[in-house]
Amino acid sequence: MKTKNNQILIKSPRLRGEIVENILLSLLLHPLQKMSVSELLFETNRKLPLISYRIIKKYLVYLTDYELISYNGHIHGYQIKENGIDLLYFIVKEKKRLRITDSKNLTITIEERGD
Repeated sequence: MKTKNNQILIKSPRLRGEIVENILLSLLLHPLQKMSVSELLFETNRKLPLISYRIIKKYLVYLTDYELISYNGHIHGYQIKENGIDLLYFIVKEKKRLRITDSKNLTITIEERGD
């Protein structure tokens, strides 16, 4: 944590692109249902078999905090938001630009704009 002009700046965590992409894509492909942590873990493990429940939970907290996804506590489910769709589009565009087929080597950091 650093300060600039008496404002606190919080450094974003470095997120693995392949995990972010898989979570966002799973939510995008199921727009009419809100997915639980277990459902997201199942979907993510289809492509990334070594991802644990703890890691998925951590990423869901980050993605929710940065308003890329939303959580509905009544039904215990997550849903992608417009910012998440924008990030997913950016990931796809970046993969094409770099001529790579997966996002394994992409690292995502998110910075909040200070007002």
